[in-house]
Amino acid sequence: MAASSLTPADGRARRLRTVRSWRLWSVPPKALALIIGVEVLTVLATAVSLVTSYSQCLTVSATTRLAALLLLSIAYSEITHRMQRMRRYLGGAVLVGLHSVWAFAGVLILPIGYSAVLVCGVFAVAAMRRRQQKAVAYRVTYTGATVVLATLAAKVVATAIQPRIVTLPAGALTALAITVSAAAFFLINTVLVIGVIYLASGVHSLTALLPAREELGLEMATLVLGVMTADLYLRLAWLIPAVLVLMLLLQRSSLVSQLEIAATTDSKTGLLNAAAWQELSQRELLRAQREEAPCAVLLMDLDHFKRVNDTAGHLAGDAVLKAIGEALKRELRGYDAVARFGGEEFVVFLDDIGLEEACQVAERILSRIRGLVIPGPRERISLTASIGLAAYPQHGEVITQLIEQADNALYRAKRTGRDRVELPPETPTDGAG
Repeated sequence: MAASSLTPADGRARRLRTVRSWRLWSVPPKALALIIGVEVLTVLATAVSLVTSYSQCLTVSATTRLAALLLLSIAYSEITHRMQRMRRYLGGAVLVGLHSVWAFAGVLILPIGYSAVLVCGVFAVAAMRRRQQKAVAYRVTYTGATVVLATLAAKVVATAIQPRIVTLPAGALTALAITVSAAAFFLINTVLVIGVIYLASGVHSLTALLPAREELGLEMATLVLGVMTADLYLRLAWLIPAVLVLMLLLQRSSLVSQLEIAATTDSKTGLLNAAAWQELSQRELLRAQREEAPCAVLLMDLDHFKRVNDTAGHLAGDAVLKAIGEALKRELRGYDAVARFGGEEFVVFLDDIGLEEACQVAERILSRIRGLVIPGPRERISLTASIGLAAYPQHGEVITQLIEQADNALYRAKRTGRDRVELPPETPTDGAG
């Protein structure tokens, strides 16, 4: 059909088909309700903030500050877009974005209406950049909406404590206002982001979505930089470009940290990968030898895991591996080295633990795995595992010997019925379970 022969009804039908094709509609209903609710609330709150601060916004000082922060954010986005893209590719912290620097600086030195406008401008630039990279539009929009709400809430809190926060006067009251408003900013943004991920992903534990220590540190650093940006603008405006240098260093440091983690981490489980585990375990074994301390290696294999992939699919298999990784982290001490060794095999290095206690740890792991019930596409998935255990110094003096002996014990566990702990064949089984 030629373009000239299209009727208004054809145009409306085409637009309707476009809207219906949006990926937003594939989001689970509860998550969709939260997304729409947050975005509607953001529009209303922004409109109210502009109306209530209309007279404050229409000043040369406020407009200049808004323009300066927008220009800084655009310059930063252009300078660092490749690093930001790499951070996202590496699974960068979904709860943390360095836009908090500009948003929180706006909280401190802009009228409330312009605080919202600033965040909208920052995310409009980000959206144009992400559109070129074919990012999911509703995610960018929702993220921007959460930051707008967090910014407005932080501004309300700050001015309630210190009405003259726009001029950033020195004193204890200002410090309290900044601290409390920063906490409000972080909590509101984090809760809204975690909430939609929780509703959309169907995970059963909110704790699994909480930001890691490194993410919290990065977010705190961005908020502190936001305070520095506001203070520099008010006192030494000519130094404001130095903030870009500091942010560039922070971005680079964060990227290096992510690259180091990616190099040592198994992507499906979040555990160590085999190479990183072997290096760490070798160091710990040498320490145990120097201190004449016991230690042990557990080699665990999931029973009949192939059936999960064959009957429920590889996505369900990946969910099982992730659940096993979480179970191991919960059952073991924080400093125990645990890794996915390949396929459905996992390996653990237990520090300062003798043979009998290592057997008890292995039995607890098996008990926890028996208790796991993992959602599948048609029915819930239950599974068991088998563990082979080798202890230092009984079964070997170097890490390769311990792994080999644990593998022999694992083969024995598989051969004698599965869902059990076994020791190497020559080891007495008293206390082994």
